[in-house]
Amino acid sequence: MTETSTKVLIVEDEQSYADALRSGLEQEGFSVQFAVDGESALMNFDVAEPDIILLDVMLPKMSGIDVCREIRARAPRVPVIMVTARN
Repeated sequence: MTETSTKVLIVEDEQSYADALRSGLEQEGFSVQFAVDGESALMNFDVAEPDIILLDVMLPKMSGIDVCREIRARAPRVPVIMVTARN
Protein backbone atom coordinates (compact mmCIF):
# COMPACT_ATOMS: atom_id res chain seq x y z
CA MET A 1 0.00 0.00 0.00
CA THR A 2 1.35 3.44 -0.95
CA GLU A 3 1.12 6.11 1.74
CA THR A 4 0.29 9.59 0.48
CA SER A 5 1.48 12.62 2.39
CA THR A 6 -0.75 15.47 3.45
CA LYS A 7 -0.68 18.28 0.87
CA VAL A 8 -0.09 21.78 2.23
CA LEU A 9 -0.46 24.95 0.18
CA ILE A 10 1.65 27.80 1.56
CA VAL A 11 0.51 31.21 0.35
CA GLU A 12 3.22 33.66 1.36
CA ASP A 13 4.91 36.50 -0.53
CA GLU A 14 7.89 36.76 1.85
CA GLN A 15 10.37 34.14 0.62
CA SER A 16 12.18 33.69 3.94
CA TYR A 17 8.92 32.89 5.76
CA ALA A 18 7.82 30.50 3.04
CA ASP A 19 11.20 28.73 3.13
CA ALA A 20 11.04 28.33 6.91
CA LEU A 21 7.53 26.89 6.75
CA ARG A 22 8.47 24.58 3.88
CA SER A 23 11.55 23.27 5.65
CA GLY A 24 9.69 22.35 8.82
CA LEU A 25 6.73 20.83 7.02
CA GLU A 26 8.82 18.74 4.62
CA GLN A 27 10.90 17.41 7.53
CA GLU A 28 7.65 16.13 9.01
CA GLY A 29 6.67 14.42 5.76
CA PHE A 30 4.21 16.91 4.29
CA SER A 31 4.02 17.61 0.57
CA VAL A 32 4.31 21.39 0.06
CA GLN A 33 3.11 23.65 -2.76
CA PHE A 34 3.61 27.43 -2.94
CA ALA A 35 1.84 30.56 -4.11
CA VAL A 36 3.17 34.10 -3.77
CA ASP A 37 -0.01 36.11 -4.34
CA GLY A 38 -3.77 35.76 -4.12
CA GLU A 39 -4.40 35.01 -7.78
CA SER A 40 -1.79 32.24 -7.96
CA ALA A 41 -3.11 30.86 -4.65
CA LEU A 42 -6.50 30.22 -6.22
CA MET A 43 -4.97 28.67 -9.33
CA ASN A 44 -2.70 26.41 -7.22
CA PHE A 45 -5.64 25.50 -4.99
CA ASP A 46 -7.57 24.17 -7.98
CA VAL A 47 -4.60 22.22 -9.34
CA ALA A 48 -2.97 20.91 -6.14
CA GLU A 49 -6.18 20.17 -4.20
CA PRO A 50 -4.40 20.72 -0.85
CA ASP A 51 -5.52 19.17 2.40
CA ILE A 52 -4.71 22.35 4.36
CA ILE A 53 -3.70 25.92 3.54
CA LEU A 54 -1.34 28.27 5.36
CA LEU A 55 -2.47 31.67 4.12
CA ASP A 56 -0.78 35.04 4.64
CA VAL A 57 -3.19 37.90 5.33
CA MET A 58 -1.25 40.58 3.43
CA LEU A 59 -0.69 39.47 -0.17
CA PRO A 60 -0.16 41.19 -3.52
CA LYS A 61 -2.99 41.28 -6.09
CA MET A 62 -5.65 39.93 -3.72
CA SER A 63 -5.81 39.96 0.08
CA GLY A 64 -5.58 36.77 2.10
CA ILE A 65 -9.06 37.48 3.47
CA ASP A 66 -10.48 37.56 -0.07
CA VAL A 67 -8.57 34.39 -0.98
CA CYS A 68 -9.99 32.68 2.10
CA ARG A 69 -13.54 33.70 1.16
CA GLU A 70 -13.10 32.29 -2.34
CA ILE A 71 -11.62 29.03 -1.02
CA ARG A 72 -14.49 28.71 1.45
CA ALA A 73 -16.95 29.07 -1.43
CA ARG A 74 -15.16 26.34 -3.40
CA ALA A 75 -14.24 23.91 -0.63
CA PRO A 76 -15.73 24.77 2.77
CA ARG A 77 -14.13 21.80 4.54
CA VAL A 78 -10.48 22.52 3.67
CA PRO A 79 -8.81 23.97 6.78
CA VAL A 80 -7.23 27.40 6.38
CA ILE A 81 -4.73 28.76 8.88
CA MET A 82 -4.21 32.50 8.57
CA VAL A 83 -0.54 33.41 8.93
CA THR A 84 0.68 36.94 9.48
CA ALA A 85 3.79 38.70 10.69
CA ARG A 86 4.08 41.91 12.57
CA ASN A 87 6.98 44.25 11.89
